[in-house]
Amino acid sequence: MDVINQFVQLFTLADEAATERVTERLTLVLSDPAGYQEQYAEELAERGIVAGLPVQELRDLALIDALLNEELVWESDWKDVASDLVYGLNETLTQQHRAMQLGEPAWGRSAVTGPEALDIVQDLLEPIGLALVLLTLDSDSYALTVVADAQAEETRQLAKELGFSVTVY
Repeated sequence: MDVINQFVQLFTLADEAATERVTERLTLVLSDPAGYQEQYAEELAERGIVAGLPVQELRDLALIDALLNEELVWESDWKDVASDLVYGLNETLTQQHRAMQLGEPAWGRSAVTGPEALDIVQDLLEPIGLALVLLTLDSDSYALTVVADAQAEETRQLAKELGFSVTVY
């Protein structure tokens, strides 16, 4: 199995069709950034991107958009409260066909925002064997997904090898 496919399967799990679509898209951005920008110009324009992007930003955006199209990422504003992040990640868990769901944050913690909200979500993920993944984008939003906690280090290593910016909690 090639490295891109191995990386993608950390998020798509057993969904072969999603794995193929995401892998195809990431292969394009990694091998031909200009071709990627041309092929996905309309989608990039919807994000307000009409000029060329630095390769790193384009690569990271491609990862987010590829997973977002499969409903495997929850994109939220940094001002969103922890309970909204829980809701979004539960949607992602459902799309990944995982049997578990996150419970609500403890009373008084559900309205927390920003980096503290990410810590709260990670605290909820740990007991069920999952790790929070923040897909890095230079913006005021969070692109969040999950991987198995046992695959956290593999996720970091493969992302680095492929040139994607991710933070795995």
